[in-house]
Amino acid sequence: MIRKSQLVNALFVLGFPVYGFGNYYGLKSGLAKGMMITVAPFVAILLFHLVDAMYRKRMGRVLTGTWWLAMLYVGTLCASMFVAMRAGIPGVQTGNALLSCLIFLAPFNAAVVVVLHNRGDPGFDFGRLLFLGLGLLLAINVLGFLAGVQSYGHAFEGRANFPFIRGIYTGAHVLAAWALMLMVGMRDAARRPVAFALGLAALAICLYFMVRINSRLSFMIFLMLAVLFVTRAIKVVRGLYTISLFTLPLLLSFSLLVYQVLSLPFFSAVLERVSKEDVTTFNGRSDIWYSVGDWAVNDRTGLLFGNGFKGHYRLGLLDRVAVMWDVENPVNLHTHSTFTEVLVGQGILGVVLLYVLFWRGFMHYRRQYLDGTGQAPMFGAFAYLLFIWQLDIFCYGVDIGHSILLSMLAPLCVRRQPDGLGA
Repeated sequence: MIRKSQLVNALFVLGFPVYGFGNYYGLKSGLAKGMMITVAPFVAILLFHLVDAMYRKRMGRVLTGTWWLAMLYVGTLCASMFVAMRAGIPGVQTGNALLSCLIFLAPFNAAVVVVLHNRGDPGFDFGRLLFLGLGLLLAINVLGFLAGVQSYGHAFEGRANFPFIRGIYTGAHVLAAWALMLMVGMRDAARRPVAFALGLAALAICLYFMVRINSRLSFMIFLMLAVLFVTRAIKVVRGLYTISLFTLPLLLSFSLLVYQVLSLPFFSAVLERVSKEDVTTFNGRSDIWYSVGDWAVNDRTGLLFGNGFKGHYRLGLLDRVAVMWDVENPVNLHTHSTFTEVLVGQGILGVVLLYVLFWRGFMHYRRQYLDGTGQAPMFGAFAYLLFIWQLDIFCYGVDIGHSILLSMLAPLCVRRQPDGLGA
């Protein structure tokens, strides 16, 4: 007989490759249809849990303050969709706004349900489920790319464009986060030669596709963290969270240094597009970030509570950039940073909530890593998200990084002791 925990675990693992296929189907055949596919396994978990809870006719106090904080943050994200709809932002309609909110909410709460249904099992490893789910997502993308399946998302000719994912850089980020989890998990695998050899082969495949995708910032952050984890210097590094808060301004301030690093023979041999103008402007993104900075300092419209989804369109922040990039409508642009996207759309309130969630997750997984628990590999992925959320939109609600980040917070959202509701 299949246990309830086994059912929700299987649905959760399958949720990530289905999420990727939903992205593909939505871009090819219709956004709303794709969104419904994307969220289906996670909604199934929530419906199953609801029916199970009603059957038991009892609910226990099982959720922590982290769940309430995460829900408050997601609440500001959902509210931003309806602010955008009321403001008449092109493309934001009732149907896709509701489906977007479901995607913002369902994967996170499904992850919480998974933890709930397994908390009576001392051998349960949530990190392993997430690792398997993301591994399956990467597997279907690698196989799809090798089979020649066309990518309908953000793509570039001549580079590795994964089909079952939102865009080329999303693929780079998932690869980097998964590879770091793999590296941390392999630290004791030397005693298992077969597992160690398979891990090295998987890592080599990840590195190959990272190079083929050719995302310079992603690759640079991955290498920095890989060195820290391989040398185990990560155990003694202090202030990593604090440093991550200033990733964006530090890069803008030291853009010439970044160019010098990427011009070294190793990077020049591995990466393409290492031109001074391209690197020092971060492929033109610095124009966007400076525009958001000018708004935050001089205008400050909606700075506290935000201007809604695509708030930059209402404010005209990217009009000049759209002309420079030959983009017909600025609404089709984004700010290329989760930090700036949240700041403009959800205001300081949204950013502060996200800061707190990152802090709680960082402290939790750092302890797990130092203690050598089963959740230790999650620290590798979380450390990557800690830096990349300031440099790309990966962790924003419309991309899968949002679901990965909040899913990683699920173990922090459930009280450890059984309280009448569980496996």
